[in-house]
Amino acid sequence: MLGLGLAASCVPSMFRPPEEWPRLHKWLTAGVPQPPQLLDETSEVVKEQADRAWRGYAALREQLEAFQPDALVVLAADDGRVFTQVHVPQLATFLGDEIWGSTRIAQLGEEAEDDIVRLRCASELGAFAQRELVEAGFDMSYSETLHPLGEPEYGTAAAFVAPAPLLFPGLDLPVVPIYVNCRLRPAPSGARCYAFGRALAEVLNERRERVAIFASGGLSHDYGGSRAGWVDVPFDEWALDRFARGKGTALGPIFDMESDALRGGSAELRLWTIVAGACEARGSKAVVVDYFPSFTAGAGIGFAYWPVNSSQ
Repeated sequence: MLGLGLAASCVPSMFRPPEEWPRLHKWLTAGVPQPPQLLDETSEVVKEQADRAWRGYAALREQLEAFQPDALVVLAADDGRVFTQVHVPQLATFLGDEIWGSTRIAQLGEEAEDDIVRLRCASELGAFAQRELVEAGFDMSYSETLHPLGEPEYGTAAAFVAPAPLLFPGLDLPVVPIYVNCRLRPAPSGARCYAFGRALAEVLNERRERVAIFASGGLSHDYGGSRAGWVDVPFDEWALDRFARGKGTALGPIFDMESDALRGGSAELRLWTIVAGACEARGSKAVVVDYFPSFTAGAGIGFAYWPVNSSQ
């Protein structure tokens, strides 16, 4: 039974103390000219942003603890660690017994083993979802062994593991990891993602387990791209407004157009659209916990949840 939807931005700075944010900013923006708002973000402002990010995850953790799920479906995009040009699936379920990854950053010379997060997988639930989603017309890839082709020592994408200690500190909640291609074109359309969410909800509602869904990624950012460091506040606020009004279908056509603003990390809004599709199928609307642009983190940072069992 699907009973809760969650979504949160997942940017490297959020999982580091505020003193490290300026150093990460230099790496993430890669020499791109920066917006003037960056000059207004003093160390005090950055500290408050870090505190808000932690409070955002704390609010989602409270929802998770109140619901007490038996499993958590985690939706995230690969960042080049697992998939390469050898194979880029549109949708892929990990069916192994354990998934692991490092929160450290190879490009900064950080050692993978300095912070490895290991999560137990709900492999039987994942296998059921895999079969039923294929039956529903989604060509799902799958893997039973984690064999990263891009950065073998660093495991899966950080988006799958970095939020876990904040969402369920004991790391005792089994997960069903689903990779969604967000960045490499062609990628699933917004309409396809919304339909996938609805199909996923139908599959989960056949189960007796209490299941939550978590979108790990977004909102607007473009690390290493031509818009690195810039935040598309109107786009973020428009999308969050649609989710809050139960109008996730409005996200259907946005990725059909070509735009620099919709590339990079902004394309991870597909993950939120999947959660919206799943939860709106049960009549739920998003509760936006917080949103703020951080030019030091180079991203729009937001948090939302869908209380499926509420009267919304």
